[in-house]
Amino acid sequence: MVFLRRNKKIKDAAHVLFNKIVAQARTPHFYETWKVADTLDGRFDLIILHMALVINRLEADGDDKKVALLTRFLQEVLFDNMDLSLREMGVGDMSVGKKVKVMAEACYGRIAAYKKAIRSEDIKGNLAVSLSRNIYREKMADDDILSQLVDYTLQQVDALNVLTTQDLMSEKLTFGDIR
Repeated sequence: MVFLRRNKKIKDAAHVLFNKIVAQARTPHFYETWKVADTLDGRFDLIILHMALVINRLEADGDDKKVALLTRFLQEVLFDNMDLSLREMGVGDMSVGKKVKVMAEACYGRIAAYKKAIRSEDIKGNLAVSLSRNIYREKMADDDILSQLVDYTLQQVDALNVLTTQDLMSEKLTFGDIR
């Protein structure tokens, strides 16, 4: 029974984290000032960026079972949300699974790219490449806007690094302001 209660607590934390990630990704500044496409794809890409930042922070604690569970549950919440969103948009039952699979592959690829960039020696350069490819879909993003998004991303990495895993599990996730 203790195991089930602990899992419920971790699942609940994953839902709270996901809701905070989505709220941050829907901040109008991304779409109005930084010209991220205000579309399903644009919103998806920003959610994945913020998920990658949270997962990167969680993984900094090493091989911990709670962290692994929280990361897994966070991704499950994302995929359940994608499934529901597609159904609400009228995608047929036979197609939903295939579309979620494509989105999941994109999710894992983007998370890996962001984590690799964040952990690299040329963080700014590698982040700029990843953000340009994934957020702007390789459309020519204004250099100044891309630079601001890189700086924002690094600011979020720093803000998350101050938090402990316990902070994240106890709903204390806060993102830094968008400047």
